[in-house]
Amino acid sequence: MAMKRILTTSQREQLLSVDHLSEEDFKAYFSFSDYDLEVINQHRGKVNKLGFAIQLCLARYPGCSLSNWPIKSTRLTSYVSRQLHLDAIDLNSYDHRNTRANHFNEILEVFNYHRFGSANTQKQLIEYLIELALENDDSIYLMKKTIDFLTRKRIIFPSIATLEDIISRCRDKAENNLFSILLCSLTDIQIEKLESLFQIYEETKITKLAWLKDIPGKANPESFMSICKKVEVIASMGLGTINVSHINRNRFLQLARLGENYDAYDFSRFELEKRYSLLIAFLVNHHQYLIDQLIEINDRILASIKRKGTRDSQEQLKEKGKLATKKLEHYASLIDALHFAKDNDSNPFDEIERIMPWEDLVQDGEEAKKITGNKNHGYLEMVRNKANYLRRYTPMLLRTLSFKATPAANPVLMALTQLTDLHNSGKRKIPADTSTDFVSKKWKSLVRPEERKIDRSYYELVAFTELKNNIRSGDISVEGSMIHRNIDDYLVDLSACIDSETIPDTFEDYLKDREIILDLQLQFYSTVDKRISRANLKKLEKVTPSEAEIYRKKLYSIIPKIRLSDLLIEVDSWTNFSQEFSHDSTGKPPSEQERKIIFAALLGLGMNIGLEKMAQSTPGISYSQLANAKQWRFYKEALTRAQSVLVNYQLKLPVADFWGEGKTTASDGMRVPVGVSALKSDVNPHYKSMEKGATMIRSINDRHTTHHIEVASTNTREATHTLDGLLYHETDLDIEEHFTDTNGYSDQVFGMTALLGFDFEPRIRNIKKSQLFSIKSPSYYPNLSEDISGKINVKIIEENYDEIKRIAYSIQTGKVSSSLLLGKLGSYARKNRVALALRELGRIEKSIFMIDYITDSELRRRITHGLNKTEAINALARELFFGRRGKFMERDIRRQLQSASALNVLINAISIWNAVYLQAAYNYLVKIDPEVTKYMKHVSPINWEHITFLGEYKFDLLSIPKHLRELNIKNK
Repeated sequence: MAMKRILTTSQREQLLSVDHLSEEDFKAYFSFSDYDLEVINQHRGKVNKLGFAIQLCLARYPGCSLSNWPIKSTRLTSYVSRQLHLDAIDLNSYDHRNTRANHFNEILEVFNYHRFGSANTQKQLIEYLIELALENDDSIYLMKKTIDFLTRKRIIFPSIATLEDIISRCRDKAENNLFSILLCSLTDIQIEKLESLFQIYEETKITKLAWLKDIPGKANPESFMSICKKVEVIASMGLGTINVSHINRNRFLQLARLGENYDAYDFSRFELEKRYSLLIAFLVNHHQYLIDQLIEINDRILASIKRKGTRDSQEQLKEKGKLATKKLEHYASLIDALHFAKDNDSNPFDEIERIMPWEDLVQDGEEAKKITGNKNHGYLEMVRNKANYLRRYTPMLLRTLSFKATPAANPVLMALTQLTDLHNSGKRKIPADTSTDFVSKKWKSLVRPEERKIDRSYYELVAFTELKNNIRSGDISVEGSMIHRNIDDYLVDLSACIDSETIPDTFEDYLKDREIILDLQLQFYSTVDKRISRANLKKLEKVTPSEAEIYRKKLYSIIPKIRLSDLLIEVDSWTNFSQEFSHDSTGKPPSEQERKIIFAALLGLGMNIGLEKMAQSTPGISYSQLANAKQWRFYKEALTRAQSVLVNYQLKLPVADFWGEGKTTASDGMRVPVGVSALKSDVNPHYKSMEKGATMIRSINDRHTTHHIEVASTNTREATHTLDGLLYHETDLDIEEHFTDTNGYSDQVFGMTALLGFDFEPRIRNIKKSQLFSIKSPSYYPNLSEDISGKINVKIIEENYDEIKRIAYSIQTGKVSSSLLLGKLGSYARKNRVALALRELGRIEKSIFMIDYITDSELRRRITHGLNKTEAINALARELFFGRRGKFMERDIRRQLQSASALNVLINAISIWNAVYLQAAYNYLVKIDPEVTKYMKHVSPINWEHITFLGEYKFDLLSIPKHLRELNIKNK
């Protein structure tokens, strides 16, 4: 049987190459000890010495024999030759098979390496790979893990082709194991229902499967009812009985994604095991997604009702204000009349009649009573008629969704049960003795206007509003939801919270250091000259020298001009980032033709042109090819890997050392209008435009690349996403500190970043209103009486520290995303003690930081400098994302993220290309003008004046020069 190949030629070369190693790693692997040299020099002749030494180097890295190393490396040969004091020698003369074999055997024996051939080794490797493939079946990932496994055991690996064949067989075995888990309890009835998904509806001419995937984008009762029907169809299949807990979450999501991408025709070509397994994964995951969509729609309908009621209430207040002004004028005239009557001893009623008829005065009084007598019920009293609107879908809500509540929220569930009974019985009136404990005091008189009467409309409005609020606060969880489950479902057990390098094991371990540090900070601040207090912070003056701009222009005038399409191909020739776009189903890397399609799709998505227009602008590439690449190669993991390859490449560029060490990051949001009806789009009152929009939340590092991107609703607090970019970037960045703007921080984020080992340093707007806290009594710091707002509640931290530790550990280990957990904690009601405890812990960290922020102008300058880098990258992002007037035209936030991630890849490619050519320009200019070195830290690779974004896009892979393009120095 022919061996299966799963890697491209370039991927194989990358795995075996030694030239990509950093100088430090290169020397670590290939520098010889005295003992090494002693063994090498025992061999006769220069060629044999060099050949033996090269074989020894390859055993150390990449871990293969010379016979399985088809790559020539002048760098390695030269470095080894210098250590052996040999002149340049052609290794081709070291080709006698017996000599090579004898040397290889000697290396195995003397340096304790082993051959690959043993059956036990292969058995261990296969078991290891099957276990890995159950979690992640990516080809290059499994190959790297295979080489790591063999290297740890000091086993020289065979040819890459042999390993590819082993990995391919292990992937197939792992996939079959997964299918067995999913299918083990599948019944004939369930199989029949799965097959029914491929039936075509007569009226719509689409399959039931396609109908399930079609999600409406508007928040209205019709959308809600449509999704409810889909939820009921999936629920009727009884797939909840299938236990998927043994399947790795990421692998399960990959299967679900495959199931979503395939259509009925694709499924018809699969073997039954694969067909049903992918369907089950898709349906189980889709069911959770649909339930979350129902909650989202209900939230938005209620928010819309509230907005309307608030507007109407404000309008009513304006009218009442006008009326009240008129009544006050009448009142003043009335006082004047009475005053005149008293002074002149005349009849007061006659004087009043002269001002206005008595009937008008009485009516005036009645109108005044209406103004002053009404209680303020807020917006709710203005929207009573909206209860009918809710009734168009809420009976279906109560029938479709199931809830669980804490004791505090049980009255809300009782109210929902009461409404369910009403709907089922057809009754219209709510019994007078029904409990209204769930109703706040403010709305009590609306819901129960009389002792023995309940207003059903207000009862329903309040019940569903409280359901929304309690889901948000965590007091009610939604069964089958991914986002709105009980928080405990997301967390690891306390017994598993071990071996964290950053999270203190006990409350005492945490507090002992922080108490001392906070006390020292406050004592220091109490001695600081009040002229540098937070009330007197001034905007920092710019310190970038004017010469920096002169040198920036000089350097960029030397750099050649280039089309963006050529730039992508050239950067790929250095980094091979396109190889990360392996096919989501087959795992195959792209061919040469498919690479062109990937580059075109990157431009179409990342520049927001759209694939149709991109196809029109790209000779030889069709829309269907681009759409296929988008569906099968532009999945989240592939885009993340491509992004990571580019970030890691930039990390190793010497010129980037001018800009930072890769230890500092920053994040900021970039608002993008949404041009279609989308559930996750909102109007943000802070923006002048009243267009609905979403926010790209981008994380960048100090070497001018962007390593993480998310898309969120424009009204989502950016602080909840801060940690995602620190934890889930999958790059070689060693992040120590992080900058954000004001929107990126909260007390809870301060607490969590500290527990996870990061220095969190936001730029704080309106520092005068920010609060300092102390662990000791504020009276201990008499000079800070106006600065300290209160005392940290240490007791609540101690009581809830174990839960805080579980949250931190669950985020750190990736069991749950930080944005999901922090979003839930941030929305919890004030009574939630874990949320309050994390807030108190965060106040300790914030107080420590704030004193540094106030007193250290250099820290503020560094924060500003870091955030300026995010603003520069966002400016490039806006320039690139020009298509369709810079608007998202996708309803689904997952598709929006796909475009945002493609944009990130483009940004990083531009940064790398500029960095490489800045290095070349610097190397030229420094010989003429050594002063340029002084200003290089101010010259950013985020520049695009020399790059052509528009026009016809051609992707000629053969046109890319083998060496760098010529600099523009002929006339310089």
